[in-house]
Amino acid sequence: MKCEQHPNVETSMTCSNCGRPICPHCMVYTPVGNKCPECARQRGRAVAGLKPIYYVRAVAAGLGAGLVAGILLVEVVRAIRFGSLLFLFIVAMAIGEAVSRAARRNTGPALQIIAGSSAALAFLIGGYLTGVPLLSLSGWHGLVIVISPVRFIFALLGIYLAAAKLKD
Repeated sequence: MKCEQHPNVETSMTCSNCGRPICPHCMVYTPVGNKCPECARQRGRAVAGLKPIYYVRAVAAGLGAGLVAGILLVEVVRAIRFGSLLFLFIVAMAIGEAVSRAARRNTGPALQIIAGSSAALAFLIGGYLTGVPLLSLSGWHGLVIVISPVRFIFALLGIYLAAAKLKD
């Protein structure tokens, strides 16, 4: 066999991950065997990929946590006005944790989107149930979206916190 990186070098070694022929000059020693430079660059769970069932579980957990958190957020806002901002961040972290556990502690951009969307759902539900929506539609002749700036900023921070929980 000829090394893929160095075509003039004959070798009998292959990458333990992808099976490509590698020579002693380009192989990378890892705890699980010798690998080619491309496979050695991949880290952690990115190598194996995530099974589709984990995405389904993450969506279900995120939606469930978002719905429950939105309803709880309403009750906290009714009881304590100022405490609701602190509770908003706790809700965001709880949603991120629920998605993380459902995906068996896997991380990645798709799971971040799921967690962020679930947090956004919780904040929208909480806003509409309390009568102080994050976004409202109005206008006589056209559609105008009215945004509460303070609530919007806190919601964005909460969405970021939920998504950051699943960062690589």
